[in-house]
Amino acid sequence: MTRTASAKRKRAEREALKELERATKRTKSGDPEDLYDKKLFVEKSAGADRVREARLYELLGSEDSDERVVAAETVISSLLDGDGVPEDVLKRHLDWRLFRGLASGRAGARLGYSLVITEILRQLFGGDASSASRYPGLTFDKVLDILHERTKPTGHMTGQEERDFYFGKLFGLDCFVRAGFMDEDLDKWDNILQQLLDLADRKVWLRSHCGWVVMQAVPKLKADVVASIIKKLKAAKWTKTPEGVGIWLAALETHPELEGQGVENPLDPKVLPNLPAILKDSLSGEEAEEESAAKTKKKTANWSHQLHFVWPYLLGYYVSKGAVTDFVAFWRRAVDDNLFIKSASDGQKLRGFVVLQTLLMHPLEGNESTLESFLPHMFSKNLMTCLMNQAASEGRYLHRAACATLRTVAQAAQRSPEFTSIMVENLTTNNGVYNFDVRTGAKTIETILQRIKPDVADDVVGVLSAPVIKSCTTGKDMDKVKVELRAYVEYLFKMATAAPEAALQELASLAYAPPIWVPENASEFVKDLSRNRLQSVFANLAKKAEDTTYLCTAIEAISPDYIQMDAKLKKAVADARKKLKALLQTALAKPAADGASDEMNVAKGLSLLYAIAIFQLYNAEPDALQLLDDLRDYQSRMKTDEDKAAEFLIEILLSMASQDSVLLRQISQQALELLLDVLSADENAKGQQSLFDIENDDMDLEDFEEEEDDEDENNEDDEDDDVEEINVDDDSELEIDSDVEFVTLNAADGASEDKEGEDGSDAGSEDEAAEDEDAEEAKNLEAIDDALGKILNSHRLDKDADASDSDTDMTDSEMLALDEKLSAVFKDRIKTKPSKKKERKAAKESVINFKRRVLSLLEIYIRSEAGSPIAIAALLPLVQLIRTTTVKSLSDRSLELTKEYQKQLKKVRAANKKQKKTVQVDAEATLQLLKDIHAEAAASEMNDHAKAAAAASLIVGSTLFIADQASRPAVEAEFAKLECKPEKKGRKSNKKKKAGEIDMAMDWKNWRQNYEAVKRQ
Repeated sequence: MTRTASAKRKRAEREALKELERATKRTKSGDPEDLYDKKLFVEKSAGADRVREARLYELLGSEDSDERVVAAETVISSLLDGDGVPEDVLKRHLDWRLFRGLASGRAGARLGYSLVITEILRQLFGGDASSASRYPGLTFDKVLDILHERTKPTGHMTGQEERDFYFGKLFGLDCFVRAGFMDEDLDKWDNILQQLLDLADRKVWLRSHCGWVVMQAVPKLKADVVASIIKKLKAAKWTKTPEGVGIWLAALETHPELEGQGVENPLDPKVLPNLPAILKDSLSGEEAEEESAAKTKKKTANWSHQLHFVWPYLLGYYVSKGAVTDFVAFWRRAVDDNLFIKSASDGQKLRGFVVLQTLLMHPLEGNESTLESFLPHMFSKNLMTCLMNQAASEGRYLHRAACATLRTVAQAAQRSPEFTSIMVENLTTNNGVYNFDVRTGAKTIETILQRIKPDVADDVVGVLSAPVIKSCTTGKDMDKVKVELRAYVEYLFKMATAAPEAALQELASLAYAPPIWVPENASEFVKDLSRNRLQSVFANLAKKAEDTTYLCTAIEAISPDYIQMDAKLKKAVADARKKLKALLQTALAKPAADGASDEMNVAKGLSLLYAIAIFQLYNAEPDALQLLDDLRDYQSRMKTDEDKAAEFLIEILLSMASQDSVLLRQISQQALELLLDVLSADENAKGQQSLFDIENDDMDLEDFEEEEDDEDENNEDDEDDDVEEINVDDDSELEIDSDVEFVTLNAADGASEDKEGEDGSDAGSEDEAAEDEDAEEAKNLEAIDDALGKILNSHRLDKDADASDSDTDMTDSEMLALDEKLSAVFKDRIKTKPSKKKERKAAKESVINFKRRVLSLLEIYIRSEAGSPIAIAALLPLVQLIRTTTVKSLSDRSLELTKEYQKQLKKVRAANKKQKKTVQVDAEATLQLLKDIHAEAAASEMNDHAKAAAAASLIVGSTLFIADQASRPAVEAEFAKLECKPEKKGRKSNKKKKAGEIDMAMDWKNWRQNYEAVKRQ
């Protein structure tokens, strides 16, 4: 064919594809209906036939395997079905379509085209040769020549194009091998084998691929053909190559009789010392000398992440034979003392890492139990040393490869749980270190333990405890012993998430009854550490409702016999354990009626509280007995007055939430979530009222804040920047009142009283503070005067009424004694006088901590009761808190709660609409709340404050608008007032715009329009 004709054909094909794209512009579903019809290709394709042919070959190169297979079946049928196409047509497809397509750079082209070529070769030259008589011109040599012609690189090619052509030739030769017609034809096999050897010698990076093609064919060949192949490979110096090792093993596995006929076993103990050098891709001195004399020195490819096929094959060989002893010798020689010695290159160490990854992630199916005995020997000495060193430093060249290997170890443990204890043991003992994660900087052990299966947890605990027991009983360095004990407790803590039963049992044993192997001088250290971690585990379990019952069961399982307690505590624990057991039976029972689920939730909540009380008793917490008394009091109140009982329970939860313990906060929140499901709306409101009431507290929070405000006024240099940035009125009395208002959440009357108190306090706060200070100073002076009067036997002049002049002269000794008494009086006054500054600081921290806990409980309430009309009472205090607080975290939390309220309210309204449920509100109180929110919005120009006020305004306004039709004009009037207000001018106006001005009137209009639109639907 001339060059002109070739160019015309190419142009015609391109035009056909363009025409196809222009005409269709469609997906696969839009393909021609006759695309997959089993009709033969025509000799001179044009029009629809050309489009169909082009489309089929396009699908033949698809990355979708299903598309490739269907297209391959259609192409084969269109070429060979029936009498088949004429020889010229088949030759044209082989020449210009199929063999040429092997050199394509498309990802799936070689795979799809290889399917068609292999089937055509099988039908042309196979045993039945069904198509050989119809195509006499397509002989074996002719087809092989076509392959060479279409996969022969020419000049002016890029490196990638040349690579595509060589890979195309490799795939073409593989098609001849897989066609299966050369199994008994030695001449044809020699021809193909020579082509593969030439290709492997020309491009060293194809050597392993060529060896793979030969090794895959060996099991299908007869013994004489295999012997001939081995002889030819020996002549090509393939005996001592990784490819040769694989081919020799495959030959002996299929035809073991060949071992005595010149085919040596590369794993024979006599030649095993040569194997490391072979697998290392290095040549011995003798081999190099021979090849230098023959001037045929071999080339070696650059190292890469792609592992040679011989490594999995070798593992499969040893595993199938069950030869653990032989494998140990092989691994030590070929891997540990070969790829991981100090003189090994980075490329060889990388190959060693990839070998371990491959063996861990690709064990042979059906041999997992046998493979288990091989695993311990893979974590050899040099390998582990190199692995830990490379993983520990990011600057190491193989750091990423080492970390990838450690991730593979963790994944293998997760995929095959039966290997978990073996891997943990070899990482923490033998050639590893107990603090493996600390040593490497990775989280391998932690990842394994956090994903462990409960059925293997006991074995892992035994593996982890063994080295600690040995260290405790034989170690002399107590610091090292404590380090290992700390690591052991941390491992148990990590395991508690996935396998809590085994971990908690061991942690409880260490916390309350340390085993005899724990050194006496480390016993308290282990107890404190274990109790701390045990408390953290319980806090984590308390976060999830499904784990709360298990938490109670775990605490119940801790035996009190190992804990030293007096008779009173033992009795309290015994009674609490009985009550906890009864509550758990109720909580775990199957609900038999509709109301049973509510009873179960109450039982779960109470069991949590009893469990934590028992746990506190075990830890000798001072408030544990008080908590048990409160719980008994609550249950007795439940029998007489459920409303008061609910209020009392909220007080219990609030007292727990206000403490620093994470566990207590989690328990209180989880218990409240369980109990909110069964409390009525009135009980929730009363519970919230009791929750935020501080009038009866022993500590007057308002007085402490006032004193601190006065101190701040006198010490301006100590003020926080946050306080300076917030614009409030003259004193911070407003902050105090709003804080109290926040924690009381009173109804409308209470709110108005607070407002009146606020107005009065602004005018007289300084005078009151001064009077308080004067009164306190006078009281102190009076106490000193009384003490001095007793010592001196005298009195003040203003108390002269009943006094008599009885002064007498004193001796020197009496004067000295008097001096000592005076000194004692003043020292005593100094000692007994409390530090006001510390008291004020502690009070402020207490109030801030209290507010944080209140916000946590308020968040639960909002999420559970957003649809309740009572919940809107929390909005105004939340908005005020953003303006008045000096703590940024409280401000951010309040804004988040306001947004969360909007989100939850939207869900509730959607549910109410489906159920056609209406909500009743106090119209007068709600309208007043809307006015108060609008007034509060004008009190500050902070962006967060404006956002929260706008959200609160929309919530209250929309709630009243939906619930009470008669109040709609009043709501509209309130938002209309916002539009009528003149814009501020000057610096404040600019500041407001920069902070982010919120148009509440516009937000209301948008909501109204959306509401009306949804209503009309």
